[in-house]
Amino acid sequence: MGVELKRSKRRPAWHKLAVSQVRHLTDDALEVTLTVPPNLRETFDFQPGQHITFQRVEADGSEVRRSYSLASTPRELAEQGTLRLGIKFIPEGSFSAYAKSSLAPGDVLEVLPPLGVFRADIEPDRHYGSIVAGSGITPILSIAAAALDTGATVTVLYSNRTEASTMFAPELAELQERHGDRFRLHHIRTRSEAASPLLTGRLTPERLRDVLAELVDPREIDEWFLCGPYEMVLGVKEVLEETGASAIHTELYYVE
Repeated sequence: MGVELKRSKRRPAWHKLAVSQVRHLTDDALEVTLTVPPNLRETFDFQPGQHITFQRVEADGSEVRRSYSLASTPRELAEQGTLRLGIKFIPEGSFSAYAKSSLAPGDVLEVLPPLGVFRADIEPDRHYGSIVAGSGITPILSIAAAALDTGATVTVLYSNRTEASTMFAPELAELQERHGDRFRLHHIRTRSEAASPLLTGRLTPERLRDVLAELVDPREIDEWFLCGPYEMVLGVKEVLEETGASAIHTELYYVE
């Protein structure tokens, strides 16, 4: 009688990818573009919303690993062979500080293939909603662009301190221009005046209830994606559950 041996799952392998572009998005955020050679494109295929992980060896020999969400779409990888991601700088962040001060085109990074359960299985007849703060827009940009390309509808509530601190603002404006009413974007400003008093100030549960009553009908949304600080995500999720929403995906966003 034969004995069937269970094979253990292979651990994801590190791959070397070259940086092709480093672009400033705001005073404290960068967009990094990586080139993926043809033989690795299947390996780095991903679903919108997922992230990749970098590994870097410090001067003292210690290893630093950080994960960043992808802002690009699977279509961009297939057609152009590139991955784009957003990196928010904080002074005590080891990798983000290195990226801001030293990362340049031509540098080679050790990268793991995309991972993560915060992802969207895009369907063209669905309406995707997102409530997001700050650098949490990165995976939402990927989800929104991919969904809109299929013919789906997308609504995004995007909270930032000011217009100047808003990551990927031109890209979002371009999506609005290209897709019209199928992309409904509402900017919330916490430290400057927004388009209306309803969108000015912190996105508290009380304010969100008012927004859902006047600007966004939650009954139209098939699936929600929330990305941001813990308190915001928790409060938003509770309010959405009050409306009867059940398909809610959450991601707590950390900047490092």
